Amino acid sequence: MIRRETATGVRREVRLPPLPPGLEVYRPADVLGSAVLVVEDEAAMLQQLRIDLHDLGYRPSVAASVPQAQDVLEHERVAAVLLDLVLDEQEDSGFELLTWIRQHHPGLPVIVLSAAQVNSASIRRAYELGASSYFVKGNVPMAHIYSDLAARLVERGTGRPGTYRFGKLEFD
Repeated sequence: MIRRETATGVRREVRLPPLPPGLEVYRPADVLGSAVLVVEDEAAMLQQLRIDLHDLGYRPSVAASVPQAQDVLEHERVAAVLLDLVLDEQEDSGFELLTWIRQHHPGLPVIVLSAAQVNSASIRRAYELGASSYFVKGNVPMAHIYSDLAARLVERGTGRPGTYRFGKLEFD
C-alpha cells in the first residue's frame, strides 16, 4: 500500500495489484493506469507484453503494424510506446514509425525492443531518431524492460510534456 497526495492536497492510499510471479519490477503508484502502446508483429510476443503490462497495472493497447500504431496514436492518449523495429519483415518499418512519432509526439517515451536490429549501427540510429531506451529481445530480463518503462513514465509525467495533440485538436 502506498500513500499518495492528490492534486487537491488530499492524501489517499493506493493499493498496488500483486506482481505476477517472477516480475519483481519498479512500479510506482503514480504510473499505474498509464496507457502503453505495444507495437509488435509477432503474435506470441504481442500477447505476452499485453498480458504482462495489464498484470502490472498498465492499460495496454496493441498494434501489429505501422498504420495500426499511427491510428492508435492519433486517436488515443498514450503515455509510452514499446516498439519492435522490424514489423511485417520490413527492416526500416520501426525506424519509420519512430521518426513519425517524434514528428507528431516529440515527448512520448519510446522503448525499442528488437531481436533483428542488434548491431551497433541500428542501435545508434534508433537513439538518433529519438528512442528513449533500446533493448535486445532475449538478452535482458523483461523485469528490466518494465522497470525502465516505469522510470521513463516517472521522468516524463504523462509522457507528453507541453502540448498534446488529439486528432486536429491541440491541448496544453
